[in-house]
Amino acid sequence: MNRSIKAFCLVVVGVAAVGAYLSAPGGAHASKDLWLITPQEAAMDPAPDLPGGGVTAIGAESDLGPKIDVVKPINGGSAPPPVEVEIKFAQKGSPVDPESLKVSVVKFIDIDITDRVRAHSSTSGIHVPGAQIPSGKHTVRISIADKDGLRSVKDVTFEVLDKKP
Repeated sequence: MNRSIKAFCLVVVGVAAVGAYLSAPGGAHASKDLWLITPQEAAMDPAPDLPGGGVTAIGAESDLGPKIDVVKPINGGSAPPPVEVEIKFAQKGSPVDPESLKVSVVKFIDIDITDRVRAHSSTSGIHVPGAQIPSGKHTVRISIADKDGLRSVKDVTFEVLDKKP
């Protein structure tokens, strides 16, 4: 199977998984069982390495807008499930625009998980006390702008440990 057909099939599987997740009892707002990244999405092909290493697209890291401080999970660190997510936004110039929030899992085709975290976000940041994330290494891209349209983007890579037997 060629790579583009494989990628398309994985996207279809991922979209189906998201639909099933959103229609499940409790839906996207049930924080106890909130899957920020589903097992099907975690299994998707990773983003290709760019020349010079890394998966961050040129210009992806930016700090023109509000400051993004990833408190938990620690960038480069590891955590057992469920994972506490704590990200703080700090105004630099004009106020933070919460409607501009975008959160995605960096894969061969990025997966937008903004709707899953929106109920847990505010102008001061994102807090999910116990997010379900499959074991393995994950890269998540957080993007937020201020009311003047100045945007900041930050990637965080972390590992979720296997559950204890």
